[in-house]
Amino acid sequence: MGTAAAGTAKAEIGRDYPGWQPWQSSAGRWWAVRTGRPPSGGAMTVDADTPDGLRAALAEQERLGGNARQ
Repeated sequence: MGTAAAGTAKAEIGRDYPGWQPWQSSAGRWWAVRTGRPPSGGAMTVDADTPDGLRAALAEQERLGGNARQ
């Protein structure tokens, strides 16, 4: 994924999941950290190989009662 596409993916994930701060590591892995306190059983940080994988991880946190979509 190129720099522009990665920036677009990061911005879209941040918009779609405002309770999280996404980024791509220098190794190319995608991460997001919660901007607030996690609910019981919720993760503070999630990671994935791809933007779509990160979205799936964030959706799972939402399903578990997290604040993925506020």
